[in-house]
Amino acid sequence: MPREIRLGLVGYGSDPREAGRGRTLLKMVVSHMEGIKAAGICDINPNAREMAGKDFPGVPVTGDFEKMLAECPMDALLIETPAHLHAHFAIKALQSNIHVLSDIPCVRTLEEGWSLWEAQEKSKAFYMTGANANMPGWIDSALDLKKKGLLGDPFYVQTAYIHDCRDLWEATPWRKTGIPIMYCTHSLGPVLKLIEENLAWVSCFDTGSHINKEEGQHDAMTAIFRTPSNVVVHLLTSFINNSPMGAQHNYRFFTTKGAFERTLAYPTFQSSERAAQQRTLFYSTELYGYKNWIELPIDGHTRPEYESKKELGHGGIDYVMMERFFKAVRTGGPSPISLREGLSMTLPGIYAYLSSQRGGELLRITYPWEGAKPDIKAEKGVSRQ
Repeated sequence: MPREIRLGLVGYGSDPREAGRGRTLLKMVVSHMEGIKAAGICDINPNAREMAGKDFPGVPVTGDFEKMLAECPMDALLIETPAHLHAHFAIKALQSNIHVLSDIPCVRTLEEGWSLWEAQEKSKAFYMTGANANMPGWIDSALDLKKKGLLGDPFYVQTAYIHDCRDLWEATPWRKTGIPIMYCTHSLGPVLKLIEENLAWVSCFDTGSHINKEEGQHDAMTAIFRTPSNVVVHLLTSFINNSPMGAQHNYRFFTTKGAFERTLAYPTFQSSERAAQQRTLFYSTELYGYKNWIELPIDGHTRPEYESKKELGHGGIDYVMMERFFKAVRTGGPSPISLREGLSMTLPGIYAYLSSQRGGELLRITYPWEGAKPDIKAEKGVSRQ
């Protein structure tokens, strides 16, 4: 019997029409994972607290995070609040030596990035980036092909996150004026695993609002990143569009020995069949005489070893994420997806937004572990919605 882990949650979710990520994950781990106990639940919304009380009778529920930290002993904290609050709660938990699993993005501003890094460096606990997009099976397949020498090294990457989110505005109003390029971890997380190098430069452009013609909205944003060794990454994010393709994450790698793609299988557009829409393809010059794509029959989310868990959120990768987190908590680390990895996939989006505000100005991306702290004043105008 594994030792019991006392798990706190901040951000339960209050809209009954939405599954509520905090609520869904807490129910999943308590019901399907051995030795996990709900230790406390925090949400500022009275409706959320009422639902939490009914779902978890006997578990302390509060709207005061400081009160939960003081009165509810916990080993770990799950953060599922709006993005601009992630760093605030993570810092406080780390200062209390409580392990953290935070949804993405890790931070909303450059200043938060440096503050969170400092808190992690001083803490006895670890921080895990809740990037479930890093865990689908196709990524490990690509890494395996690279390890076997069939792909070589990526030198140019195209990645995109395209999702018309307007139907989610009422339940999650923060999406209405969200900054798409700052929600880049789903795209950059998998890319960074394959290129194995941080992004160093960025230039970004913003379309503004063409569809609704509303101030503060962004139909699409596109950024060009470059690494120190001249690997180029092109990222497109669009959360207001009239495309029938549904929510799509696309990746295309040009490599020194071939190519690898996780891309849309046209002409299927039914959003209810998203996983079936996508294809995993690779081509290698190392295969003698073969001059065509090879398709790998890999489900976009489900990992073969977790086939029985595919109904538990995002085809099973939510279960994978939580299981790895708790295993690390029991052993004292290391973090399955460290804060350094999290900031590597988060901070470039902030710099990209700053570039777009300067008409596409080329900006140098710096990170807390490099020592130099950026000019925080340069962040004027960054939305905290």
